[in-house]
Amino acid sequence: MDHQAIVDSYEQLAVVVSVNLSGGEDYGVFRLVAANDLYKKAILDRGKEFVPNKLYTDYMDRDLNFENLCMNCIIEKKPIHSYVNAPVFNAWLSLFALPLRSGEDGLSYCLFSYDMDENVDADKLADTSGESAGQVLKTCIRLRETDDFNEAMDSIICDIREMCDADRCCILLTDFNKRVCSVLCEDIRGGCGLLPMDTYISDDFFNIVESWIDTLNGSNCIVVSDEREFNVLKEVNPEWAASLEHGGINSVVLYPLKSNNEILGFIWAVNFDTEKAIAIKGILEVTTFILSGELANKQLFERMERMSRTDLLTGVYNRNAMNNRIDSYSTSSSVPFGVVFADLNALKYTNDTSGHASGDELLRRAANILRDIFDGYEVYRAGGDEFMVFAPGINEYEFYTCVNSLKVLADSEQDFDHVCFAVGSCYCEAGEDVRLALHEADKKMYRDKEKFYEEHPEMLIRR
Repeated sequence: MDHQAIVDSYEQLAVVVSVNLSGGEDYGVFRLVAANDLYKKAILDRGKEFVPNKLYTDYMDRDLNFENLCMNCIIEKKPIHSYVNAPVFNAWLSLFALPLRSGEDGLSYCLFSYDMDENVDADKLADTSGESAGQVLKTCIRLRETDDFNEAMDSIICDIREMCDADRCCILLTDFNKRVCSVLCEDIRGGCGLLPMDTYISDDFFNIVESWIDTLNGSNCIVVSDEREFNVLKEVNPEWAASLEHGGINSVVLYPLKSNNEILGFIWAVNFDTEKAIAIKGILEVTTFILSGELANKQLFERMERMSRTDLLTGVYNRNAMNNRIDSYSTSSSVPFGVVFADLNALKYTNDTSGHASGDELLRRAANILRDIFDGYEVYRAGGDEFMVFAPGINEYEFYTCVNSLKVLADSEQDFDHVCFAVGSCYCEAGEDVRLALHEADKKMYRDKEKFYEEHPEMLIRR
């Protein structure tokens, strides 16, 4: 068979792959027998020259997904098409594998071809099997059947675990800047013996999460479904492989959840039905695309919501959040509460003598002091140099202990980072009016401020 003539007839990049099968369906050596001019130019652009019958790893990093695609095509003796996101190219790839006849003992052949889309093609992504389409449609319905995002994700992850027939399916959220991760949702097969994922998340766990990037190596997923693939994983990521073995995991499929080239998290299933590996990949390919978009929108909404209620200079709640909190707090509340007004003395003096940058730093330190003293309670910047603390559920002794700590700091000659507060407070039992409490605390704060300027008239002049 003239392999060169076959690849030359293709408009897309195309190569003929030979596989030396040893022992039936065991994977052997993969070589690129022939390539068309488009493929030769593509690897030449990467500084390599095509030579027939060389190992495919001479032209690209080892990719188990590529090997699996070729092997499934050869073993099943039927064409295979896959549409995947390829981060290494920052594009979507239409992959095609076509089995070819072989007259040679021990050698099998397939044609491998692909073309690229800079942006996702909805028609190609939707071109999937009936089983995959049904599962993806179920995911879309789950996302719309409730306004509770977390509840929807719990249902989706349960559906995916059952589809994979896996022991565990989980979505892990990641923040690579802070090097932290958290479980968004998970579902565990009853009686499988696996512990909740939170059990395994320690300070060192992010090292394993970070290692997944190198293991992906530009691919869109990691699939380990047999002993051979597990041995490859031991070579490329021994620490993760060891942790999987220690946890009784013998198969894993993992996809990154990405938006705008930023990894938001990962979805994976362990101890899944390896006979369904191809179907699982097809379903998760589309599902992760949908979930990535939903997750990105959810995080964007949360960031905007945080910005709308957060003072950007100090990081505490802003006046808008304070007003909403007071409006929503019922006078018939069944819990006691305390309120504090703390006004920063001599901020104008600092701005005049040291500049606004020093004044801003003073405000930030003031906010941090209030957060430290009233740890676990709500701190608001009411505006300018004024802060408010709202402490629902606090007992009277604890409340006034915190208030006295703040007053001691304000009265000390050597104050903390030159922060000096005028302080007013009010403690109320359950059912009392929070607005009256705020008014009382505000009056006390202004009396305290007048006392400060009586004792420091030089600052009153600058004021």
